[in-house]
Amino acid sequence: MPRAKKVVNDVKLAPAQIQFLKEKMEHLAKRNPSSGVSSTDHRNLYFYLAVQKITHLYDDELFEGLKFVDRKKTGKSEELLDAYLILDQGDELQLKLFQFKFTDKYDGGISTKELYAFVDRMNRVFLRGDLQDAKTLEAFKEVRTALDEAREGNPRAKTHIQCYYVVNGQNASQTDAGKVQEIRDTFSHDRQSYGFTFETYGGVDIYNLCAFGRIPIQDETLDLSYEMGDRSFLHHNIGVNPNGMPVQVLVGFVNVNQLIRLVDRYSNNELFEKNVRLFLGTGKDVNRRIIETITSNQSVWFGFMNNGVSITTDAVHVDLPASRKKVKMRLTNMQIINGCQTVNALYHAKYAPELKDRFQGNSNVMVRIYQVDPANKPFLDALIIATNSQNAIRPEDLLSNDNIQKALQQIYHEYGVGYERKEGETLPGHSYVVTFSKEQAGMVYLAVFDGKCSKLRNSLSRREFFREGNDYYRVFNLKGDEDGVQPGPLPDGFVPTEKANLRALQVLAARVLEEACRASIGSIPDKQERGSLRKGAYYLARIIYLKQSSKIDPGLAKAATQDRKASVSREVVDSVSAIAKASLDAARKVFAQALKDYLSKEGGNEDAALKNSAFAKLVDEYAVH
Repeated sequence: MPRAKKVVNDVKLAPAQIQFLKEKMEHLAKRNPSSGVSSTDHRNLYFYLAVQKITHLYDDELFEGLKFVDRKKTGKSEELLDAYLILDQGDELQLKLFQFKFTDKYDGGISTKELYAFVDRMNRVFLRGDLQDAKTLEAFKEVRTALDEAREGNPRAKTHIQCYYVVNGQNASQTDAGKVQEIRDTFSHDRQSYGFTFETYGGVDIYNLCAFGRIPIQDETLDLSYEMGDRSFLHHNIGVNPNGMPVQVLVGFVNVNQLIRLVDRYSNNELFEKNVRLFLGTGKDVNRRIIETITSNQSVWFGFMNNGVSITTDAVHVDLPASRKKVKMRLTNMQIINGCQTVNALYHAKYAPELKDRFQGNSNVMVRIYQVDPANKPFLDALIIATNSQNAIRPEDLLSNDNIQKALQQIYHEYGVGYERKEGETLPGHSYVVTFSKEQAGMVYLAVFDGKCSKLRNSLSRREFFREGNDYYRVFNLKGDEDGVQPGPLPDGFVPTEKANLRALQVLAARVLEEACRASIGSIPDKQERGSLRKGAYYLARIIYLKQSSKIDPGLAKAATQDRKASVSREVVDSVSAIAKASLDAARKVFAQALKDYLSKEGGNEDAALKNSAFAKLVDEYAVH
């Protein structure tokens, strides 16, 4: 099927784009068979897909963490809330609240009236607490309990409440931006004082996030100021060139309010390719210093004391007025690739009640603007990495094209296994023995063979794994053990050997163990135990491996000596699945006893325990003995 070559700016989805989303949904279900969501259940799959693209969660985090309100129990008393998600980001707990709208024709939109009702209700219940009637309390009891438990596990973290109104038709902000902004203004105080935000997403937004990892920005203007002197503006017009460099580069100073205005206008995953959620907060040293400078008499030095902001754009039109007071620029599809912390710290300084009276709005910040051909992806990627950006390009995305992942994909292809080194890369309709992604591969090996289950309860630790380094090269070590040689990158032209087969089959076995555990957890009648085991699925897989390694390891070693074909991988899958099924009850008992003993000795709650390496060590001891 032909795919769009450029980011979509239209309000409504085209038939080809709807089909593209359906393929993404179906593939998400097939990649996660234990989720219990049918590949034909497009309604629920759209919600899962949208949440994953908005929050950048891994598959297991998504299906474990996203909780739908029990409609059968509450009926209409769900009070406008469809689902919730709680993320522990270290110094911040994020309570994400969702309202979904879905139509089979992908033509339904949202009204600003409905949007306001949803946001107002969430604000009043979870922030202000002024809705105390029995009906409301019952509707939100589950959410409040879950949030209290998260706070108990991380009592020092600030709570940020984020509301998301998601439809598969047109986004209200695309059709009625003015009224949406009025709603934002209504809750601006709570946004700054308490961390309360809302975002809206339409079908086109989700399509763009799936296809391109970002949502486009319409043409925007910035003014370069001459306040720093006649020669404070640099314009380098390179033009079309054979080296893939930018077409134009502009450097100069802009008033801080211009950047602040953009944050308010583009709050839903557009300006930074991952929106203001990337802001690390005012507690970070760098951000605190930015705020101190812009709210003090040192603000006149701000443009020189700050590293500035880097922007890419598909096209830039420069207007040089005769007055020479400022240079007007019109930027097409601009993205801030570096400077997220600066811009959001400025935003906070301007609007936070305790700071706004001291905010120096006449200050300037240096900007660097690069006009880059959108097709010149190698340069863009290199520029983003070089400027230390925090955009939608995740560490794992940057490793998709390295020789390790290419070789591993080829090995799995010969084994009849679908392996996604890039999202959605496996062939539609192709029959695979099993399908999983490189993210899933890395996680399960780290859990099952390395025993690093505690790291996998922390999203930041997960991401760190995919930065080029010892962990990554050790897990995806296709060369095998070499005396005195640290695992590292693969050379061009690498020919996989038996050692590469073994590592690929080990990852496959780990994935089968994990998936078997997750599939069986759903049938456990006790809700509390079921929830606990979902969080501890990696631990269960680890326990089974430790108890049954004498059976699993010889089978994998033997399979690695055989020709790479689907029958070999099928035999591995069937064998490991049978072992997992027979061992699950024993693994559950080990996990439960280890958790009980750990909490009895150390205190705290379950979530905190699962993130602690001491608990992971205790589980290993109990599994072995």
